[in-house]
Amino acid sequence: MFDRFSDNSKRLMAFARQQALELGHEYIGPEHLLLGLLQCEAANGFALLRACGADPAAVRASVLAACTQHPPTKSAQLPFTPQAKKVLEGMFECATARGDDRLGTEHCLIALATVPDTIAARALARHGLDAKSVANRLNPIADLAKNRRLLLISNSTMHGGSYLGHCAGEIRDFLGGKRHVMFVPYALHDHAGYAAKARTAFAALGHDLVSAHEVRDPRALDACDAVFVGGGNTFRLLKALYDRGWLRAIRQRVAAGMPYIGSSAGTNVATLSIRTTNDMPIVMPPSFAALDLVPFQINPHYLDPDPNSTHMGETREERLRQFHEENETPVLGLREGCMLRVEGERMELRGSTNARLFRQGQPPQEFAPPCDLSFLLAAVQ
Repeated sequence: MFDRFSDNSKRLMAFARQQALELGHEYIGPEHLLLGLLQCEAANGFALLRACGADPAAVRASVLAACTQHPPTKSAQLPFTPQAKKVLEGMFECATARGDDRLGTEHCLIALATVPDTIAARALARHGLDAKSVANRLNPIADLAKNRRLLLISNSTMHGGSYLGHCAGEIRDFLGGKRHVMFVPYALHDHAGYAAKARTAFAALGHDLVSAHEVRDPRALDACDAVFVGGGNTFRLLKALYDRGWLRAIRQRVAAGMPYIGSSAGTNVATLSIRTTNDMPIVMPPSFAALDLVPFQINPHYLDPDPNSTHMGETREERLRQFHEENETPVLGLREGCMLRVEGERMELRGSTNARLFRQGQPPQEFAPPCDLSFLLAAVQ
């Protein structure tokens, strides 16, 4: 069975073992498997849990609250409990029933919700996840990878240029004949002023624009052809998306093929989370988890260290290295002037400046546009 595990499923098992050791348990149970899954942030199982409306941090807290903790152990062999073995069998049955060759983390999540009377199943149920609801969400996850159309821009204005001037050609080509654009202005305090600025820019490109603050109801997306999420403060933007019901509405429409344009903060919220933003947390969203349209992190406005500077604070690269001391998710630093064009499972770097890719335990890599970065979208299970 284990030879059919996806790379992320193997990683999940390693995380589960580590969680058991840290809790002082001399066995691996469903609760440890769920805790391991919650550490695989770039995996389908994690995305599936999020798509079901659950907050991963809250699920983890529920699991830990139900676990008896002992001093950490260093036991070499940790056997699977009978219930954990049932989860593994359930993964196999789920993958077989769906015709999937690999046993992915999404199959593990369904199996964890299926095996009854476990800490994991009870924690998932407490957050609204049962086997049926999770399984029903699998197809939309696949739809997102197949149908997404994204233009993720590092910045909205270049020095000496007009608002969206440096990316106007890309926006025009990306939208094509789609005329009606929903604008999300919540990253700035002055919604009306921001909407007027964006409306002028899009009118010059031949597109009509309506602002989310004017219509208020996320169902108004159904009457639009595309959505543009503007820049500003990422924490304020994400909190508003949660509070006003736009987060799920946007993700559902993007999964159905609606073009998404993000700039700066709007690019931040298109990723797994906003934990690699440069912004100050002036407000507190209910979670840092974001739209999850791509399975990696982005750092817009990425800045290189200035060798002539006497400033002794942390550089952007040092901050991203600190992120990788705690997380394994890749981070793409987008310098001002560059952007990503995503069409389904293909992603291309475009613009006038290079991007810098950071991965845990590896030296940074430079990529010059135009170039194919589809490997960052590679299906992870």
